[in-house]
Amino acid sequence: MGSDPYLWPEVPLKETRGWHQVDDGTAWLRPLPETAAEVCRDSRWPAFFPSSISFATTHDGPKVLLERIVGASIVNRFPLVLSLSVCRTDLSGRHHPRREFMTALERSGNATVQFFSPGPALDRVLNACSDVPEERTSSRIAYSGLSTRRAATHDAPIFDGAYLVYEGRLVSPSRDLEGQAIHTCPWHDVGSHRVYFIEICAIQLRADIAAGQSQIHWKSLPDWRPKNPVPVPPAQSLGELAGRDGVKTFQKPYTPFYVFPSSKTASFEFDEPADRLAGVHGMAIKRLPSTSAGQLERDNDRARWPCFFPSSAGMITTWFDDRTPNLMPCGSTTVVSRHPLVIAPCVSYAAVNDRYAPRATLATIRRTGRFGCGVPFIHDAVVAAMRYAGNTSILQDHDKLGHCGLEWDANPDAPLLPTLPIHFDCEVTGEVRLGTHIMFLGEVRRIRVRADVHPENPICWCPWATIKGAGNQSESGSNGLRHDFGDGLQRGRSTATASRPL
Repeated sequence: MGSDPYLWPEVPLKETRGWHQVDDGTAWLRPLPETAAEVCRDSRWPAFFPSSISFATTHDGPKVLLERIVGASIVNRFPLVLSLSVCRTDLSGRHHPRREFMTALERSGNATVQFFSPGPALDRVLNACSDVPEERTSSRIAYSGLSTRRAATHDAPIFDGAYLVYEGRLVSPSRDLEGQAIHTCPWHDVGSHRVYFIEICAIQLRADIAAGQSQIHWKSLPDWRPKNPVPVPPAQSLGELAGRDGVKTFQKPYTPFYVFPSSKTASFEFDEPADRLAGVHGMAIKRLPSTSAGQLERDNDRARWPCFFPSSAGMITTWFDDRTPNLMPCGSTTVVSRHPLVIAPCVSYAAVNDRYAPRATLATIRRTGRFGCGVPFIHDAVVAAMRYAGNTSILQDHDKLGHCGLEWDANPDAPLLPTLPIHFDCEVTGEVRLGTHIMFLGEVRRIRVRADVHPENPICWCPWATIKGAGNQSESGSNGLRHDFGDGLQRGRSTATASRPL
């Protein structure tokens, strides 16, 4: 796909195998799973889901290996754990086992996950991953022609052109904050893919960004325009809701136009610039404590993610008791398997503070074994719903979804939000306990796409953040959304991440 924005769908769904239109013509439906033969013919995801793209490196003795990763995600907070999904079975020419990379990662236990902004360096890395076949994965870095250096905590290589690097190791067996065993194995096989869990040891951020001289700009939701206007309900302010009995006053912010660092966030709490440590190229480093207890932050503000990570949100719907609809926007939602197609939201279970606390959605998903996952887009009404639903428990507001302002339909498996362009019905087939969060493994049983999603009106998604100069300015988003960028920076505080409402 190169570094250009991604548009979906490329062809009308009526011309694509497996889709049929509902009787009233308002949507297209596709049942899953597909057969192996169907996936072999076309193993592209059957419907769009917003995912960032990064690059993972590892090593095996003198060999250094590179893979393109779709949908890397922060899946646990204490300890900070990142998931990588890597194909392990032969589905098609697009999806086939990444044996060389997997063998090296499992032998060394070391990995880096790196991010580039659009430009020549990104194009070179993408070309290296697409042009050099899997059996010569260890030649990709040399093929790119880009310079690299050793990571700060192990021997995996880092591209000098990456603006952000997460260094980590495969998780080791330990116990969570409740004393229960976790990480008995550092990976989990899910259908066609193996999901690796990487505990973060250090984060490198380009020094000019860490100093506030430049900023990361990330649009965490896709652009799309529905055929008919979406009504924006009268604002029911969070301040008013916070005054009701039982509704907490702590509020997590959310904007799809995320800027880091800015007056709306706190700055990167680096230890010291990397050039003072090892003479490397203009990066600031934050090293994380080696234990979850050492990383633990009880303060709501300091418990935020320690640095920007480009996650996108899924709208997780469930049926609460007595068929009451529930909605939980989840910024740690990702696709972890192609066949069967599996969507994996991560839901907090640990009692840390207001930000990380047991969620009612956790028990609901376990009880029903079902959830829906809608794809939000940039629109005032959708973002307002995400802000309210991400800050209010159904235990506090039994009409939570009604107060969000979005319409909903009584879909059998999970409530459907017809405003959203795409909805996945998922059946839970497993879960992974990670420390503070549970990763639910939801096999997609049916996909619904609105009829006004088509090549002439596609969903537009950019999986890359861009780097811009800092300063006082403003940016307009579609449908009138605005976000102010400031340059008031603080040292010694961690940052909220763009799409983290739970």
